[in-house]
Amino acid sequence: MAAITLSREHDVGRARPDLITVLEENPPGPNAGITLLRRVRSREYRTQIGPRGHLSQIEAAAFLGKSVMAVNRYVRLGLLRDTTRYGISTIQLAELRRFRREYLEGGKGGRLRRNAGVERRRRTTS
Repeated sequence: MAAITLSREHDVGRARPDLITVLEENPPGPNAGITLLRRVRSREYRTQIGPRGHLSQIEAAAFLGKSVMAVNRYVRLGLLRDTTRYGISTIQLAELRRFRREYLEGGKGGRLRRNAGVERRRRTTS
C-alpha cells in the first residue's frame, strides 16, 4: 500500500484559526459586534457577528489570538462558559470579551496565572 501525503493546502480537516481575521467594529464597545473574515482557498467570506452572537471554538481562538487547544482548556477549566449546539461547542461574544478583559489583559503578557480557574470553579460548584 502506498502512503498518501497531503500538502498543507489540501489539509481540510484541521482547525486553522490563522485563516480567520477578526475585525472589531469602530468604535469598540460592549454593544458592538465583530466581522469575521475567513479565507478558504482563494476566496474570502465575511460573517457579521452581533454583540449577543456565538462563535465556535476555532473562531474564539482567532478572536483571542490563542490556539484551539488553549480555548478548549479554558472551557474545561470553567474559565469560559460554552453552549453546545448540535454537538458544536459555541461561546458567546460577550463571554469572550469578559475573559479577555479579566484574564488576558491583566499584565501577564497573555499568560494565565497558575490556578487561575480555581476560585471561579469554587464559586460555580457551591
